[in-house]
Amino acid sequence: MSGIPASADKLAPPLAPGEVLHCVRLGLRDSVRPRLLAVSLGVWLGTLLVLAILYALAWTPITAALDAASRFLVLGIPHWFGWVPDPASLIGRIAAGLITVVQYVLGLIGFVLSTLLVARVILETVLMGQVQRVVLRRYPALEGQVQRPWRADLRDLLGNLGTLVAGTLLCLCIPLIGAALLVLLSAYLNVRGLVNDAFDGVVSAEQQRAFVRQQRGQMLLAGLLLAGLALIPFVALLMPGMLGATSCHLGFRWLERQDN
Repeated sequence: MSGIPASADKLAPPLAPGEVLHCVRLGLRDSVRPRLLAVSLGVWLGTLLVLAILYALAWTPITAALDAASRFLVLGIPHWFGWVPDPASLIGRIAAGLITVVQYVLGLIGFVLSTLLVARVILETVLMGQVQRVVLRRYPALEGQVQRPWRADLRDLLGNLGTLVAGTLLCLCIPLIGAALLVLLSAYLNVRGLVNDAFDGVVSAEQQRAFVRQQRGQMLLAGLLLAGLALIPFVALLMPGMLGATSCHLGFRWLERQDN
C-alpha cells in the first residue's frame, strides 16, 4: 500500500470538475454490473421492509403528529398574529381543507426523507463492502491491510445521520432558500457519508480525514450530479450502487494522484 503525506501542503491538487464527472460516469457504468444491481435491489427491498414495519407499528402516532403539524402550520402560526377564522365561514372551510392538503404534503415529505435515510443506513452499514470490492478491481495497487475499528464506523454513521437530521430540520425552518439548502446538504452528505466505508482497509483514518478536508467541493458536485441522474426514470433504481461506486472512485482516484 502506498503512503500518503498527511500534511495539506504535500497533497496533490483537488480533483478537477471534469474528473468528478468521470467518477460519476464510472459509478454509473459499475452500477449495472450484476453484483451492484443486486446491491441496489437489496437496498430498496430492505428499505421497503423496514418502512412497512415502521408504519405498521407506529401508524397512529405518525398520523397524529402529521395532523398536529398541519394544524399548527395552517392555524397555529396565523393565530400568533391574531387571525382566527370562523369554522362556519368560507375561510374556515378553506382552512379545514388546507389542513388536509398540508397533512398529505408533510406525509409525502416524511416518506421520501425516511426512505432516503433508511436506504443510506442499509447501504452504509451492510452492503458498502460489496461495492468497494467491485470498484477495487480497477485499482488493484490500492488494496491494503489498514483496518478501521468498528467504533470509528459507528461514530461516523451516527455523526452523518445526526448532521442530516439536524440540518434537515434547520433547512425546513428557513424561508425561501431552505429547500435549496436542503438539496445541497443532502447531496453532500450522500457522498460524504460513504467515503469512510469506501476507504475501509485501504488507507488510514488520518488519510481519510485529509481527503475530506480537501475534497468537500468535489463531494458536493458529485452528489448534485447523482441527484440529477436520480430524476431520470429507472436510473433511480440503480442509485444505491451508483452512489457507492462513485464515492469509491472519488476516493481511489484521489489516492492514486498522491503518488504522481
